[in-house]
This record gives sequence, C-alpha cells and structure tokens, in this order.
Amino acid sequence: MQPERRVTSSGADLPAAVAAALSAPTPDPGTRLTTPAAGMDWSSIAWGDPSDPPLLLIHGVTASARIWWRVGPALAVSGRRVTAVDLPGHGRTAGWLGHHRFRDNAADLAAWIHGAGLALPALEVVGHSYGAMTAAALPVAGFRPGRLVLLDPPAVPLARISRMASDPSEQPIADLAELIATLVANNPEWPAGDVQAKAEALGELNVAAARAILLENGDWDGGLEDLSAPAARGIATWIVRGDPLAGSLLPDAGLAALRRLVGPDHVITLMGAPHAPQRTHPAALVAALLVALDPAAD
Repeated sequence: MQPERRVTSSGADLPAAVAAALSAPTPDPGTRLTTPAAGMDWSSIAWGDPSDPPLLLIHGVTASARIWWRVGPALAVSGRRVTAVDLPGHGRTAGWLGHHRFRDNAADLAAWIHGAGLALPALEVVGHSYGAMTAAALPVAGFRPGRLVLLDPPAVPLARISRMASDPSEQPIADLAELIATLVANNPEWPAGDVQAKAEALGELNVAAARAILLENGDWDGGLEDLSAPAARGIATWIVRGDPLAGSLLPDAGLAALRRLVGPDHVITLMGAPHAPQRTHPAALVAALLVALDPAAD
C-alpha cells in the first residue's frame, strides 16, 4: 500500500480548465432546484452537463450548499454533473422534522436522492463534517453510493463539538451588514464570496436544528461505526482531512481506525488547511478530490 498522501497544492497543479473555473472572478452560480422528498421541500444547486456522471456535495452544520460556490463549478468542469444540497434545517430546504441523528438524516437524504433522480450506481458522494457523517450513514440507511469521500469527518468528543452551539461566530445576526462585518473581523483570510455564503447560511439556519445536531449526537466518531457496517462493505471510500495543526476535527488519534478501515492509500491530508478547506484552500481541496474521485487511484 502507498503511504498516506499529503497535499500542498495551488491552481498550477490543476488541469487548466478546472483551475480557471476555480479562480473565475464570477463563478458559475449554478441552477437552483426544488425537490419534494421525505415530507420536506429540498433545495439544491446544480452545475455541469446533466448527461455527465453525477456527484453530490453535502455541507456541514450551520453551512449550506453555497459553501461549494467555487468547488462545485470547478468539479463540474472536470466532467461531472455536480449537485450541492441544502440539508434539512439549513439553507433553503424547508420543513425541519427534528431528524438530527446521522442515520435519520441519511434516510431523509436517501429519499431526496431518489426523488432528485440521483439514485444511480455511479453516484459519487462528497460530504463535509456533519455532511460527512451523514454520507457515511447512507449505506446503512439503504442507499449505496458508487464512491464515498468524507471531508474532515469529526472524530471528537461531544464536549468539543458542542462548543459550536455557543460559538459567537456560528450565531445568526438579524442585520446582514453587521453579520458580514463580524464574519470579516473573525475570518480575515476568507474571500468575500465565502463571507457572503456563510452570512446567507446563518441567516437561513434553523437554530434549533443546528443545536440538536451539535448537542444530541454524543461523541462523533468520524463515521467509523457506519463505515464498518456490512451495508458499507465494498464501497470505495476516501478520507480527505485538514491539518490537525490548523484546525482539522479529525486528529491523528481519530484517523487511525479510519485509516485501517479504508486503507492508508485512501487518506489525504491537506497541509495547512483547517476544518473547512473549501474556504481557504480550494485548490488543494479540488486537487485532492480529483484524486479521490479517480477510480485509477484506488
């Protein structure tokens, strides 16, 4: 087996068309879609040719589909029909039903996947944080993706993950201008597009949903239990994480069991990247995802 991969990347390392899409001054906003499923009206954003192989992107808690505003168009240029979904209680998906448990959320998501016409053997799924925990539970919930990529799935005790419930930077502020100013002050390294996306997500957030997700799921195990279930056997699975020294929520101790399960050659660490590399290290993230999504890399 190959050793764990460590990635430090820039746009120069990417295919020219992908790099251009990633750095475009005005990225493709995609197409907004609404799909009823599991008693809710789900909102999603799609990029790329509908005839291309499907790829699903799933955001984390307190975010929305808009967190993929650069990554989605870039991956679409690589030859995929990319869809980013707003999870229940987030973004423009309406009708939070109180399903905060990972497997319950995965069951609802599986219903949406079927309703959206994405329930294909070739569907690739990339989930970030809470989205990664949900993605890991999809096989147990009855849907087997063709490929799973878990982006910084948290493997931390409840005491740590629950801090987000009271983190001032994760709280909605009624005045959008004040919220944007707060985000800029707290995250000076974020591009304007990420500040706007986060501000929109916090403005749309169902706070009760976010608190239930953060406070009522116990310790987070990086998806290990669900990936270890018989239903997940045989699915090509990759772990892409940030750098533990820069804020990753998947420390070396939590990664160890996941590495044994998926194989050390299916683990990529983004050097210097935090928990949400979409915002600060998009080129490195896209480079890593293109490796993880390539069957030739298995």
